[in-house]
Amino acid sequence: MRALYRAAEARAARLRFIIETRTLLDAQAFETAAPQILSRLADFAGATLATLTFAAPQGKTPAQLTIGRPTGNDAILFASEDGAALSLTLIGPARARAIDADDRQTLEVVAGQLADACNLERQAAEKHALLGDLELQRSELAALVAQLIQAQEQERQRVALDLHDGAAQLAAGLSYRLQDLAARIGEVHALKPEIDQLAALARHSVADLRAAIADLRPPELDDLGVAAALRTRLDAIDGMEVIADLDAGADRWPASTGIIFYRVAQEAITNAVKHAEARRLIVRLFEDGAGQAHLEVIDDGKGISEAQHPEVQGRGARLGIAGMRERLALLGGRFEIFAGASGGAHVRAAAPLKQERAG
Repeated sequence: MRALYRAAEARAARLRFIIETRTLLDAQAFETAAPQILSRLADFAGATLATLTFAAPQGKTPAQLTIGRPTGNDAILFASEDGAALSLTLIGPARARAIDADDRQTLEVVAGQLADACNLERQAAEKHALLGDLELQRSELAALVAQLIQAQEQERQRVALDLHDGAAQLAAGLSYRLQDLAARIGEVHALKPEIDQLAALARHSVADLRAAIADLRPPELDDLGVAAALRTRLDAIDGMEVIADLDAGADRWPASTGIIFYRVAQEAITNAVKHAEARRLIVRLFEDGAGQAHLEVIDDGKGISEAQHPEVQGRGARLGIAGMRERLALLGGRFEIFAGASGGAHVRAAAPLKQERAG
């Protein structure tokens, strides 16, 4: 009975040792817990020297953690299996009591706990480093996106100025000259009707050029923000019911986000007005509680059969949808186009907002 009692006590002590090791590893960082556990392992096995050896990348020296010192007449009492990420070696007097099978199993379990904890700590460190690299790459990508958008908008502004100072001025001058000529030749002249037609054509050309200049770089976008620029554009639409739900807070979005959302909305609105034969247009612009910018453009026009079948689209339509999708991709956002609840098309765009704000 006494032998059985002692055996039970020994098993309980081994189990307690394993549990205490696990508790210590869970409660503390590996670097803090490892020396304490190594000291306990040495006491458990009667060793005077305990060593943990950490595997290292090829070509580098493995790192070690050592507790105690040799006595001069030592032998290896225990060594965990080779090839592991972490190996345990216990050294003690050659005449020390032999480690039995149960003690060896306990040491293997604790060595496995240490190896698992070491791997988890290493993985956490690698994950932290990867996340840091990813964040750096995101920052660099955001900077490149901002530069790309700025370059695109500068080019648009240059073209707008060239049109304003060149073709628009020539067309306006031609319109004035034709009107003046019509006034001077009088109503009875045979060429009067043709000159009036040419003057009207010139006036339409001036209006079209000014609209194109505004589309290239609307001044409201720079001066007031994306919501104000969209409202100005929607106010200019005739012959269609327009419902605008534009959050004024969008005017404080980062410049790159505002520009891209305006361009996506511009393309979707143009499609609805010019191609969809829609009678009703709804445009929503807002920010949700999770820091995401959202845009919705909904019309009751012909629907999205062409959008569902790119092979039947015209070249302009394909480029329009692709352009919207590519612009949102620059912000790490998403673009969707699908059938509305009562027909027509529903364009939806979303993108994460940066921490910095415009203005």
